[in-house]
Amino acid sequence: MKPYRTHWLTWFFSALVLIPTILGFANKFFDLVLVVQGDEDGAFAVTPIVNYLFATAGFLCLLIWTATQGAFQNLDAPSHAMLENERRLDGEI
Repeated sequence: MKPYRTHWLTWFFSALVLIPTILGFANKFFDLVLVVQGDEDGAFAVTPIVNYLFATAGFLCLLIWTATQGAFQNLDAPSHAMLENERRLDGEI
């Protein structure tokens, strides 16, 4: 597949996943705003919103931690190490 085609397919599928997710989150956040303003009909939205916020904060902390630990600096090193180990083990047989 050509690189530019892969690039557009990635953006398309990203939008296909992210747009409904963002709309669902916005709907729940709107329900939370209604609860804060005193509407009792939206009280069911508090727990999912808090869960979304905690999960998002956890993933953000994990991303920041991995980036500061250098996990994204040399992405090819593990695959090269695996191939080198395989060559070494094949030579021992």
